[in-house]
Amino acid sequence: MKKVLIVEDNSDISAILRKRLEDNSFSVEILESGYALLSHLRNSPEPDIVVLDLILPGRNGIELLYGLKCKWQKTKIFIFSAHSQYKGREYFDDYVCGFFCKSEGINKLIDAIKNEIEEKGEL
Repeated sequence: MKKVLIVEDNSDISAILRKRLEDNSFSVEILESGYALLSHLRNSPEPDIVVLDLILPGRNGIELLYGLKCKWQKTKIFIFSAHSQYKGREYFDDYVCGFFCKSEGINKLIDAIKNEIEEKGEL
């Protein structure tokens, strides 16, 4: 079972993501702040996928992205953010598998996660 780490401070969104991902046979863990992610990076095994909000309490996702990718090199990272002004920025290209705006809905994100795993023959 593939492990997904959701880093999202909105509990309604993280609950919906958890349900949808678990319905698709993923194991899910949720963190609610940038500080929680920093601690998790130091003390926990590498997940298969991270769904990362950009604006978080403590440290934001943009600040954490580089460290996350350096520590967990095999992890697939998907951005899920309400801040569409960051979409299409080149500096994300080396770090993320996809950038999805919350206004687009969760379906596109879930489909992209499933496709990324299926392309690698891992699902």
